[in-house]
Amino acid sequence: MEGSKVSRIQRARTAEIPAATREHNPLMRRPLRDPAEAQTPFSQLWVTVARRKWFLLAMALLGGVIAAILGFSRPAQFEATTQLIVDATARNATAGATDMLDTSMDNNLTLLTSLGHMRRVAAALGKVGTEVQNTADKAAGQGTPSTPSVKNQSFAAGLLDRIWRQADESGLSPGAADAAQLKLLRRGIRVGQELRSRVITVGFTDPDPVRAALVANTFAQLYVADLTANTQAADKAELASVVAALPKVQSDLAQATDRLEEYRLTHGAVDQGAMDSAARETADLNQQLSLSKAGLSAVESRLQHIQDLRASGAPGASLAEAIGSPTLADLVARQKKDPDDQGVGAAIKLEIQQGIDRISSEANVYRTQVAALEERKNVLDAVVADTAGRVSGMRALEPTVAILTQRYNELLTRQQDLTRRIANPSPGVSIISTAWPPTIPKSLSPLYLIPPGMVVFGLIGGILALVGKRLDRTLRGEAEAEAALGFPCMGVLPKVSRLHAKRLQALILRQKNSTYGHAALSLLINAAPQSASGRSSQIALVTSSGKNDGKTELAWSLALSATRLGGNVLFVDLDPADGQLTNEFVSEFSVSKPHGSFEGYVKSRSELADSVVNMPDLGVDFMAAPIATDDLLKLLSEVDEPRHFTDQLAAKYNFVVLNGPPGLEGPESRLLTSWADCVLFAVRWGSTPRSVARSILESLQPDGPGSIPVGTVLTRVNLKQHAQHRFGDSGDLLLARNQ
Repeated sequence: MEGSKVSRIQRARTAEIPAATREHNPLMRRPLRDPAEAQTPFSQLWVTVARRKWFLLAMALLGGVIAAILGFSRPAQFEATTQLIVDATARNATAGATDMLDTSMDNNLTLLTSLGHMRRVAAALGKVGTEVQNTADKAAGQGTPSTPSVKNQSFAAGLLDRIWRQADESGLSPGAADAAQLKLLRRGIRVGQELRSRVITVGFTDPDPVRAALVANTFAQLYVADLTANTQAADKAELASVVAALPKVQSDLAQATDRLEEYRLTHGAVDQGAMDSAARETADLNQQLSLSKAGLSAVESRLQHIQDLRASGAPGASLAEAIGSPTLADLVARQKKDPDDQGVGAAIKLEIQQGIDRISSEANVYRTQVAALEERKNVLDAVVADTAGRVSGMRALEPTVAILTQRYNELLTRQQDLTRRIANPSPGVSIISTAWPPTIPKSLSPLYLIPPGMVVFGLIGGILALVGKRLDRTLRGEAEAEAALGFPCMGVLPKVSRLHAKRLQALILRQKNSTYGHAALSLLINAAPQSASGRSSQIALVTSSGKNDGKTELAWSLALSATRLGGNVLFVDLDPADGQLTNEFVSEFSVSKPHGSFEGYVKSRSELADSVVNMPDLGVDFMAAPIATDDLLKLLSEVDEPRHFTDQLAAKYNFVVLNGPPGLEGPESRLLTSWADCVLFAVRWGSTPRSVARSILESLQPDGPGSIPVGTVLTRVNLKQHAQHRFGDSGDLLLARNQ
């Protein structure tokens, strides 16, 4: 059973659970503070920044110093620039072709930054460095001093040394050395187009301005030289192909011309006028033939109609109308008047026959005319076909001659153009501005790096301060302690440097206006219950969670402060493990060594007077703790009626302080609560974990109407640091009183 109590108190919790706020016991004079009175997040942030201002200032200064060191340790960088311009009318491009110009710009930018061009530049710089080194070695071998020109040329050797330094030091392979030098060259070079113009800027950054100008000029000059050589080589190759093609084209042209002239001599020349006349005659003949055929068709239709009417026995009027004869119409009219006249009938028949014969002869005329026209047309078609054959033959030969003539002329023109371009090569890109050694560094002054470094490190310091505040699970303010633990906080006890018995006695009894004495007296008044079971005396149990929480210091402070209020005071030591301060009081102020102890008094082996030692200089009686080998837990559990002993103590003493053992040592403090009228729990400022303190406090005062009042006290409070938190509690009042 005892072991279960001990393990239950010492078990650590994995997660902190918010404490339930208890109603304060009316015996405690200070009520629980409302947790809503806690500071807002903004005010907490402001307080944290104000409290850690020196830390933030130190971080900012550290950032400024680091930035200055880095800035001054890094050499100034100079950038030399040279400019190229792309021809507006590039090769094989039409005037005003904006897209072609953009493509040309992109091609030049890509070629300038290509790996092949980088390698050629590195090789060219290597040749320059080798020549300079050979010149210097030759001058040194002859024993002559180096001339100023040789000294000025040493920048090339410096560039090579900078490029191959890593390879020489680490013994890399040639391939790795090439990669290192290309990486260094690519890191320092800058190639870009100036806005939307035809200008390309080539810049190189280096600590040496002369070396930067050399690399930039070499970069641009080598590019222009490569383009010139490539263009000239391409023109020469094309000229060779043109010269090789000219004899073949010339031979083909001569053969085509001979074939055309031979055809003309063989078939004769065809006049264009004759061809046009034949075409017009053919058209007229076709028109006449069409008209004749139309007339023949109309006459034949008319004749067939008349014959049909005659065969069907149509009246004479219809025949007269179809034949179109006025005479026949008159005869038909006379016959109608005199039907019996035989002469009129004979005349009508004769007139009808004559009309038919006349129409038949007209049809024969048309047939003869159509036959003549068709015969003439056949003759004309033969003439036209012969003319067309001769013309088509000539036209088949003439385009070949024209094409070969045009091709031959183009080759001659191209040959002349290529010859001129080879004599005066143009790469399409030219240098308009060479690089000069710059005088103003490109890199910022190290002084400009100090403000950003201070700002960055200041922000880092602020983040660290906020993280530290967030991770801090200790207690520092009264309202914070009440909200976290759920018990009223009686006040604070300031921290005393080099604390010992005489110094504590002087602060409370001699220096009565001291801050420490005032704080201890205020704690005593705040913690004293209004009534305790009908007795005028008061018994207070002082305990804590651990050994170094200032529990013994708090107990002696209450005992010494009680002597200032008058009456008898008894200090009962029940914590032999934390006896340094108590032993100092006994050795300094007791009139004799203690012969009895709390064990003898409880077991009735000695009377109360024999169990205490008087300290006349303090006005306090002292009851020693049981010896270390005694089991305090067993001793307390064997007491059947603790109130019997407390009544005896109350009959003689006005104030009794029980210096109980820490809660983490075992359940002894829980058993001692039945001996006391109130419990004061010492919480070390900024040290005691709130989860541990809350667990022990919950065991000291279980829920119930008969539980004794329990209060907390913040011990060893650094008042100056406490004031920086701006809690506005008794700690701030103590500091203001001290000032």
